Amino acid sequence: MKTIKTLLTEAKDLLLYNRLLVVLGGYCDTFPATGVDRLFDAATEKGKKIIPKDKQALLILQEVLWTRKQAPSVEYDVPDDWATIVGELLNLRFSDLPATSKPVIKKGRKLESVFWSAGGVISDKVRSLIDFEGTGKSGFWCDVEGKKVEILDKTIN
Repeated sequence: MKTIKTLLTEAKDLLLYNRLLVVLGGYCDTFPATGVDRLFDAATEKGKKIIPKDKQALLILQEVLWTRKQAPSVEYDVPDDWATIVGELLNLRFSDLPATSKPVIKKGRKLESVFWSAGGVISDKVRSLIDFEGTGKSGFWCDVEGKKVEILDKTIN
């Protein structure tokens, strides 16, 4: 029997996956033949396993997929601007995120931005959090050399 915490986590992942499909699908419908079609096809083919398991990665995707003024909901609300959301999803770097959701580590007295490593590729873009190849391998936070690091937890309990 699954615990309530496990069920809630799976529900959050599913909500995020559904929102990803709505955003990519809406963008493809509005702006056809842009290459985002391949990402939408990969997302529908691979299923929910493309969503990362890391809590901070999920918060970052939630921040990007819902516009800053909208709160995540079960409803399939249509955003005002598909291009803004997809543009941020594909091009936004971790260092450009708001301070509350920026993944950082503490090095001495300074905070340093981190990278995401998945499948041997190190990246600092939000797009890298989503496993569009559908390998099922979860990524991890790392420094610039690829060494696994533990990021600061900024969530409020």
